[in-house]
Amino acid sequence: MQAERRNVHIVDNPVLQGILLELRDKRTPRHRFRELLETAGLLLGYEAGRLLATRLDEVETPLGVRASARRVADEELAVVAVLRAALPMAMGIIKLYPRAVLGFVAASRIEDTGRVVGDRMVFDVDTPYWKLPALEDRDVMLVDPMLATGSTLARVAARIAEQKPRRIVAVSLIATRQGIERVLEAVEDAHVVTAAVDPVLNEHGFIVPGLGDAGDRCFG
Repeated sequence: MQAERRNVHIVDNPVLQGILLELRDKRTPRHRFRELLETAGLLLGYEAGRLLATRLDEVETPLGVRASARRVADEELAVVAVLRAALPMAMGIIKLYPRAVLGFVAASRIEDTGRVVGDRMVFDVDTPYWKLPALEDRDVMLVDPMLATGSTLARVAARIAEQKPRRIVAVSLIATRQGIERVLEAVEDAHVVTAAVDPVLNEHGFIVPGLGDAGDRCFG
């Protein structure tokens, strides 16, 4: 994992990059897309583990010898999935951190509200459903596969920050610079972990080259 700049971490591992390439492929069928998105979540969650709180644990081996190691304190972790597209990624992440609690936010941008403000495209966001555990003093891994304009994730991150978590780590498969900037403006000390920063948003606010609509490609 390389840091592009403060608090922005790009996972350039070739295994993940190969998965991302197959996800970008318009020929990838729905069932395969879901499988790949779950695996991508697991790999991104693994890399994001470097940013989470740890604890020292000790066990006794079959030889009667004590062994110790630092592990992620996942009993202090909350994984929050932005429905619907983030669900496969969150399921991959939770395989790594089985003690974590799960939260869900149904959020979508309102497509016909897209407008340019300054040099940015922004959308109004509808968030009709929130089901979050207690987040105070927890690490929060906020999961959404596409960080495009940042309208959705910035709003969700700001509301999560009101609960005073220890830290917020936004995990996205593909991001844009605008999206990253908006998240870090909403929560200055957040971290963003992603597999790629794509260069362009088109006139409809979709990432280019991107991979299309992740929710539609997952679920139809």
